[in-house]
Amino acid sequence: MSYADALADLKATFGNKKLLTPAEVAPFIGKSASAQAKLRERDKFPIKPKPGMGKRVVMSIYDVAHYIGDEVEQIEVKPSTGKPPKQPRTSKKATTAIDKTKPIRRPPSLGATLRGFRRRIDALSLQLEFEQALFTELEALALDRAAKQGSTVKAKRA
Repeated sequence: MSYADALADLKATFGNKKLLTPAEVAPFIGKSASAQAKLRERDKFPIKPKPGMGKRVVMSIYDVAHYIGDEVEQIEVKPSTGKPPKQPRTSKKATTAIDKTKPIRRPPSLGATLRGFRRRIDALSLQLEFEQALFTELEALALDRAAKQGSTVKAKRA
């Protein structure tokens, strides 16, 4: 589609309207109004909105036609102010084939495992000490009760 065809389609749709909102432009460029806003925030949206309209975002019908049409438009290249971007390094692990069908689970560290076992052993030893103390108390009570019953039985026989 050429610029002239795109402009003719836009004029047929919007009549004499010269400024279009993002919602009106969305069906023609294939990006929703919210997607356009996100691209404008990152300075990646190819159609520049018209300044001086307050908070309202509008675009010229001619700019939209240039974007839709086949004509190549001039792109502003911002000079870089820093170092060139680093090229990603590929390690030996990255070059080997990884089976994506199996879940990857990292095993727990040895230190964490040992600390967990130590806490469990401490808790179990504390529980064992408590149960031993309880057993000796209950055994002493049972022996006292048996001794008292034995003396009362002898006293009744006499």
